[in-house]
Amino acid sequence: MFLSDSIIILLIIFFIFLLSYQVFLNWDNPTTIEGLTTEYSPYDTNNPDNALILSQKNAGNIASLKEQIDDISNLKPTVDDLKKQIDLLNTQVQDLVKQQANFAQQIAGDKPPEVTGTT
Repeated sequence: MFLSDSIIILLIIFFIFLLSYQVFLNWDNPTTIEGLTTEYSPYDTNNPDNALILSQKNAGNIASLKEQIDDISNLKPTVDDLKKQIDLLNTQVQDLVKQQANFAQQIAGDKPPEVTGTT
């Protein structure tokens, strides 16, 4: 009974030491995030001898998607300009339709034409 109690106490002390050591290591730089990088780095997707080839292919796919998203982002001003032009064209067409309706109303007049020769 004494042996199992002492082993438990030793394990508790050991884990407290491990936790304290990790806190001590992180004391100087508490904002460190493991693996965090702020720059995009391309991967070698052409090395078939690499043991992590699937992850390399995945990284290559991500790089390709990133390029496509960057291209789409560059198209946004063009799309916005086209939208403005379409809105302006729509307004002009509506104005033309109104003008034609007004002109047809002026030609026809307010009274319907008199029809003769019917029984």
